[in-house]
Amino acid sequence: MFLCTFFFMIGSLMATEISTISSETITSKIQQFQKSHMLNGAIAVAKNNTTIYANGFGIADHTNNQPCTKDTQFFIASITKQFTAAALLHVLWQQNPSIESLKSALHAPLAHYLPASDPIWGGLMPQWAKEVTLHHMLTHTSGLPAPNFQPNEEITLTPAEVAASFKSKPLLFAPGTNYQYCFSSYFLLSQIITRLSGKSLSAYLNEYFFIPFGMKNTLLPESGTCRTMKASGQYPNISRGYTYIKQPLVETKNYARNALLCGAGGMVSTVSDLLIWNHHLHNNQVLPAEATALMLTEHVQIDPEDPSTYYCYGIQKIKTPNGDIFKHDGSIAGFISTLQYIPCDQVSFATLANYNIYYADEFKQACNEGSATLYHIKNQELYKKLLDQAIEKRVPGFLDIKKRHILLQLKDIA
Repeated sequence: MFLCTFFFMIGSLMATEISTISSETITSKIQQFQKSHMLNGAIAVAKNNTTIYANGFGIADHTNNQPCTKDTQFFIASITKQFTAAALLHVLWQQNPSIESLKSALHAPLAHYLPASDPIWGGLMPQWAKEVTLHHMLTHTSGLPAPNFQPNEEITLTPAEVAASFKSKPLLFAPGTNYQYCFSSYFLLSQIITRLSGKSLSAYLNEYFFIPFGMKNTLLPESGTCRTMKASGQYPNISRGYTYIKQPLVETKNYARNALLCGAGGMVSTVSDLLIWNHHLHNNQVLPAEATALMLTEHVQIDPEDPSTYYCYGIQKIKTPNGDIFKHDGSIAGFISTLQYIPCDQVSFATLANYNIYYADEFKQACNEGSATLYHIKNQELYKKLLDQAIEKRVPGFLDIKKRHILLQLKDIA
């Protein structure tokens, strides 16, 4: 099964803290954070679409002694999902240019977009394709099973072969009745965008988002891995990914292949480009206002015991007494990330890091075994606590290592 993605939820922020945020404050808070935590990556903060802080920390490539800078490119993992969601809404809006027709299109079944004759099914479309809708997939309420492999450099599968690895499995639950974070949904959404537009998702994102918005360091690679991209010499600013336990950093043994990650987690970007994206998305420059509002609607409560956390389309919404916070985190082999936005204060925050302790050999098996055992627990905070305890029991010392490797969040610099 896939190593689960970890969501580091942020607490309520006081409006006064955000309103007074400045470059000096951020610098001071980061210096405090560094005393007890490791920083290896890049951080950027913008207010009112003006960047007030952007900096890199540590090393992007130990082989070449290349430092991290604000322009270093990182794999952003599941932050990719909001781009995929926006691309799907964008192509659907072009074909259904009204909010009611867009909603109707989103509630049509998967089989409408990927019928039995589509090559993705290899001649055998699953029955659940008639039950699961685009809305279900966008919100992780589809119940779709996960592929039976862990993405790595050795696995080279066609889209039909990826689909074959889970299409014969039954749904985990009736669509719309539960929330379960799902790679399979965003894999299939990537295929739907291609069928509707006649372009690969990568080409679509380039044409409608990256080039028009000036996101010059952002791409969705369609082949290879981080390792092969680095070796080609065509991407000198791409960071290598590392698994950190103790110094020195050890390069990731098995990067996921880009073609497998696709619209679920395969994008490469920089902290500066992600601030550009936040500005355009939250100012209705990615989608018309009605479609943006639909994308950012709290469609499903993530944690049944926490009425403040919701999943929209490809992005989370956290409701606080001082206003909403939109965010998404990411976690793949060698990389962790977060992108956050506070509309009422027009504050954007991005952190990208090129290490991930959960993919270290010492922890990965314990993590997968623990997550399988705790699968039924829906309370996120309890789940993370019990999972960490399970890993610590298997590998003593894990919790001490984790204390130093918590990804810096907006609350840490406010």
